[in-house]
Amino acid sequence: MHGDLIHMLPSNLHALTLPWLFFVWHIDIIGKISPKASNGYEFILVAINYFTKWVEAALYTKLTSARVANFIKSCIICHYGHGIQHHRSLAYKLQTSGVVEVANKNVKRILKKMIKISRDWPEKLFFALWAYHTSFRIFIGTIPYCLVYSMEAIFPIEIKIGSLRVVLEQHIYETEWTQAQFDQLNLLDERRLRAVDHV
Repeated sequence: MHGDLIHMLPSNLHALTLPWLFFVWHIDIIGKISPKASNGYEFILVAINYFTKWVEAALYTKLTSARVANFIKSCIICHYGHGIQHHRSLAYKLQTSGVVEVANKNVKRILKKMIKISRDWPEKLFFALWAYHTSFRIFIGTIPYCLVYSMEAIFPIEIKIGSLRVVLEQHIYETEWTQAQFDQLNLLDERRLRAVDHV
């Protein structure tokens, strides 16, 4: 039972079962951001996948329903497929809106750490998303990048300095590489099952 608001009747909580990775998305808006960016951006449209905690975001000077629809089409449907049904959530329905609020807070926190001049935040948004995608998330018990791509992310610095992982992958034969990828896929199933337990 859940009923943490004064004038709301308690209601039963129901576990959400997901048939595939990108089945449920939560969408929210960060903005109107002040001060406005030097190139006019004032809004960030944020979508977070319920299961993987993968975040997609886009910058806007002005938000319209057509721009939101285009964001859904280009950033979600074209990348992850469709089968979307629209459901509105109320501000007090924590089961639905809490996930995206946490993601928004984390993206804002990362952006604040990255910006030197408050008006250059749009240039840093995609670096902030990269940091979010490659950081451990307690809620799912792993890194979102691993759940989505079934492998650890290789950072640009690893390529430049020639990390052990990169060097080893460059010097293996195709059969060994194929076996390593197969092992990664098997590990992915385990990671996803552990993530389901956390959700």
